[in-house]
Parts: sequence; C-alpha cells; structure tokens
Amino acid sequence: MDLQNIFTFKTTLLRSIIIIIITFASHTLSLDSKFEACAPRTCGNDLIISYPFWISAEQEPFCGYPNFGITCNDKNPVLTISHYDYIIKDIFYPNTSLLVANSLVYEESCQTPLQNLTLDRTPFNFSSNTDLFIWYNCTENPPQYDTYPINCYSNATLHSFAGFHKDVLVEANYSFESCQSFAYAPVHLDNGVDLASLGSMNYTEILKMGFLLNWTAHSCSNCEASGGRCGFSNNEFVCFCEDRPHLKTCDDGNSSVHSPFFFFCLFLDLVSSFLFALLWLSILWHNSSSIFAILYHIVICYYDSKMLCI
Repeated sequence: MDLQNIFTFKTTLLRSIIIIIITFASHTLSLDSKFEACAPRTCGNDLIISYPFWISAEQEPFCGYPNFGITCNDKNPVLTISHYDYIIKDIFYPNTSLLVANSLVYEESCQTPLQNLTLDRTPFNFSSNTDLFIWYNCTENPPQYDTYPINCYSNATLHSFAGFHKDVLVEANYSFESCQSFAYAPVHLDNGVDLASLGSMNYTEILKMGFLLNWTAHSCSNCEASGGRCGFSNNEFVCFCEDRPHLKTCDDGNSSVHSPFFFFCLFLDLVSSFLFALLWLSILWHNSSSIFAILYHIVICYYDSKMLCI
C-alpha cells in the first residue's frame, strides 16, 4: 500500500471516528421530540394552552388528554362539547377549571342556546353558581319585571324570554304550559356583578359572561415539578422529559436529566471517547502533526455535518 493510499485510509478512518463522536454527542444532548412537540402554546388573547388541552391543528393528540382537543378559530380557542362549540374565555390550571361561553352567542343573529348542555360521558362538570332559564314561543305574555325579552324569537302571538328567577313566575301564576319549549344556560356571575348591573344587561350580554366547568384528568403537577410535560399515549398517562418519556415524573427511579451528576457523567463519557480517538490516531500517524490534523478534521466535520464529512 503506497503512502497516498495510507493517507487516504487514515483520513477516512479519522473522519468516521469523529462522525461517531459528534453523532453520539448530538443524540445524547438533543431534546426528546415529544417533549419539544408538547411545549405550551398560546391562542386568542395570549391564553396559554397546555396539558390536558392540546391544539388539534398544531399539536399531536399525545400532548393532551382525550376529549381535550381544541381549535384556534378566529384567534379564539374553541372546545367542542356534546357537538356544540364553546369559546374558552379563560383557563384556571391550578383549579382544574375553565370559563367558556356558547359560540352561538357570538355567531348567530339570534343568540340563544336552543338545547340544554349535557355533560354525560365527558370529562367536564358544571361549576357555575346560577342558571339563566329561557322559555320559547309562549302564548302568555311574560311579566315585565325580572325577565329578558328575546325579540328575535317573538312575534305578535308568541313570546320568548329569559329570566333568573323561576320562582317569581310561579308566584305570578305564570302558565309554563303555554310555552312550546324550555332551556337553561349556566352562567357564572363574578363577585362584582350585582342585581342592578344584571338589570341593565340584555340576555345576550349575560350569556357572553360564560360559565365555569371543572375537568377531570390525570394530574400533571408532579410531572411539571420534575421539569416534564404531560401527555397521554397508548391509553395511559405519560411524562415527556428532555431525555425520553417517563411513566410518572422525570425522576421516577432514573437519573434526572437535570441532575449535575448526569451532565458530569456525560462530560466524562464524551472526553474519554475523544481522548481515546486522539491516542489511537496518534499511534497510527506516528508524528507530532497528528494532533493538529485531528483538530483540523474536527472543525471540518463540525461545520460540514450536512455533508456527513465524507
């Protein structure tokens, strides 16, 4: 084998070893793909969307819990419950609750929920403190006090209206049998809302206040405390961590990716591999210029990684 072939062989072998070292380092130090994919997002008025919710058009289902997929429509986060769309006005993660409003209130010319919301077979339950009752197409005129007329669902002979106090109508001997249909909408009244302010509002403004829902899902607090991001995969809870997915937390019996000892061991591993390569190649080269040649090839491989250094 002539000198040219020997030099070519040594160069190829050197670059191969350096590629292995760089590939090992990049693989070890890179973040887990699912950990990166499940980073919190924003939607609407900078509303943070994270587990158990996930944005269907931007994230994979494993980033959230079943039935918690939302969409960002017109910059508003929308959650579909029992085939109806609800705009998410706010999310209270520590309390596992969210404030929502029926999207029909914002979209339709006559903003009324025609059917009651049922939460059967959903992970949600009501948490609002009152209900707004709505009666449709009643032949009897409603009382003028404590009621909100729905003019778009009324005509000369049929009347539609809403009210908070059903007992007031009972005391007035109002005939509910004169109404063709009935529905109710939960409403969340803030502490600053009193009877006087309600009296100056119409039923549309009241419905836009929204209502509270509580949700039931696997808690994410322990996973987040360990630096992970929660998800759901293969019908079970998963804690996605920087190194890989874990069952419960990033510290569940394995070396934590945040531990200084982990990085120390990783550093020793990389240095030992690099020194081994230097020693082996120095013996192969049999001259003092080998160190400089090795460093030269390291620089070439680092900045020319797209060409795979070959």
